[in-house]
Amino acid sequence: MQWVPPSRPEDLVLAEHEGVLELRGPSDRAGSGIRVDLGAADARGVRGIPLVRAMGDRVRTVADATAGLLGDAWLLALAGFEVTAFERSPMVAALARDGLARAARDPRVDPAALARIRFHEADARASIAADAFDAVLVDPMFPPKRRASALPPKEIQVLRAAVGEDPDADQLLATARRAARIRTVVKRSDDAPGLSPGVDARIDGRTVRFDVYLAPRP
Repeated sequence: MQWVPPSRPEDLVLAEHEGVLELRGPSDRAGSGIRVDLGAADARGVRGIPLVRAMGDRVRTVADATAGLLGDAWLLALAGFEVTAFERSPMVAALARDGLARAARDPRVDPAALARIRFHEADARASIAADAFDAVLVDPMFPPKRRASALPPKEIQVLRAAVGEDPDADQLLATARRAARIRTVVKRSDDAPGLSPGVDARIDGRTVRFDVYLAPRP
């Protein structure tokens, strides 16, 4: 049966199950929700993935302006970047904090990489200062796929139900470009239009791409 997300974020269930905080639909069984599990990430070859390649050679500090479940932030930390992650949804931020707390006790997790992540429950538009990071990553909620042959994974559907459609993504991009000393990287689905014109480089993955906007040279 097709999973149907609730019409209101407040109808989602944020609850602990066997020591793990999860977010699930109101009729979902306990244990089936989405959660943050940093120890499940595979660190092998992380420096060669499109996300890391999109950051280039000069970037050391990155702001993840739309942290979500910390997937991209964690890959960047594993690759050696100092990452400051922002998430404005209170429910998703709670998942991130729980995942970071459990990661500190998880033998699968590299403690040096974990120390490279700082997390803030905040709207990045109001929290990122100008010229504050080498790079800023923006990953707004993707528009629906043009090819409707398959539903998005349930994790994405739950996240979309929690955070909405990000109608202010263009404002966030403008803030990110002011804050980035070297580049702003925007994650898009492979068939989505660019968030803004003037893309300087494009790094393609299997189902997503990364549009790179270089900061003006001083």
